[in-house]
Amino acid sequence: MPSKGRNEPARQSPRAGHARSAEVAGELEEALAQLNQQTPLWQSFLAAHRQIVEQLADEMLREHQLPLEWFDVLVHLADLPGMRAHQKELRDRVLLSESGVSRLLVRMEKAGLITRSTAGDDRRSMEIAVTDDGRAALLAAIESHLQLVAALFSDRLTATDQAALSWVLSKLLARTTTPSGR
Repeated sequence: MPSKGRNEPARQSPRAGHARSAEVAGELEEALAQLNQQTPLWQSFLAAHRQIVEQLADEMLREHQLPLEWFDVLVHLADLPGMRAHQKELRDRVLLSESGVSRLLVRMEKAGLITRSTAGDDRRSMEIAVTDDGRAALLAAIESHLQLVAALFSDRLTATDQAALSWVLSKLLARTTTPSGR
């Protein structure tokens, strides 16, 4: 058989390709069965999280014309002295990529909720500050957000449930190494 170029895969016979496809399909079926057997609690956790966050996002947008991500940024900034932070610090708090935070902040600045300026002598660093309009938007949104969080989450849990969940979440949030060693 003539050798193939580096970028051309070697051709398999149709029978060999079908056998490999059947093998992969069998392995995939086993892996999915294992996934479904071992992760129902995880899947339920993700479904509950998704449902609550979607409802919070819908309500925030409907009632305040404020995307939930913007509300999150404003809350994080409100927790800091002077309601300002370097973009890197904010990125670490909201857990987005650098480009994701940059795009988000550009939209928020265009809406008049924040200002972005170079941070002192370091022209590479951006300082983010909440504007008066941002403060007003945050203030207007907090009460309904608290009511919705109570309705969707905390009011549905007994004091015992809340204590147990708090304990479990503290265990999950504790810094540990992953199985891959990271």
